[in-house]
Amino acid sequence: MSKLLRILGYVWSAPVTVFGLIYALLFNVFGWHKFHGVEGDALVWLVNAEKAPVWLMNLWKNWGGHAIGNVVVLKTSPVERPVTLVHEQKHVDQCMRLGVFQPIIYGLCWLAIKLGCPGSNAYYDNCFEIDARRAAGQVIDVEGTMKKIIDQQTNKK
Repeated sequence: MSKLLRILGYVWSAPVTVFGLIYALLFNVFGWHKFHGVEGDALVWLVNAEKAPVWLMNLWKNWGGHAIGNVVVLKTSPVERPVTLVHEQKHVDQCMRLGVFQPIIYGLCWLAIKLGCPGSNAYYDNCFEIDARRAAGQVIDVEGTMKKIIDQQTNKK
C-alpha cells in the first residue's frame, strides 16, 4: 500500500478506530488491558490476565484477539502467537479499505450466513474471517477440517 493510500486508510477507518481506542483506553485505566505498542498499522493492547475480572476472562476463553478499526487486543503476546497478530492485522487492513462500512458489512455477512445458510457457521464461514485466516496461514475450512479429524478418530476406534 502506498503512503498516500495508507494515510487515507487511517482517515477512512478513524471513526471505527475511535470506538476501539475508547474501549482499549478505558480497559487500560482499569488495568484489564495493557498497551503493547504499534505493530504495522495496528495499535496493540494485551489482555492483562492478572488484573482482568473473571467475567472478562470468560469472554476471552475462545478468542485469541479482536480488532476494532486500527485497535487490536490480543489475549497473548504476539511474540508467543504471531499468527493471531497477523490475523487481526488483516482485519485492520479490511477496515482501512472499507472504513465505517467494514463492521456493517461484516455484520451483514454474519447475518446472511446465519439466516440463509443454516448448515454453515456464521463466524467460520464469514468472508472477512476467511480472508484473515488466509493471510495468517491458518486453516480456512475450520468446520470441514474438524469433521475430518473427528471422522478419522472415530474410524480408528
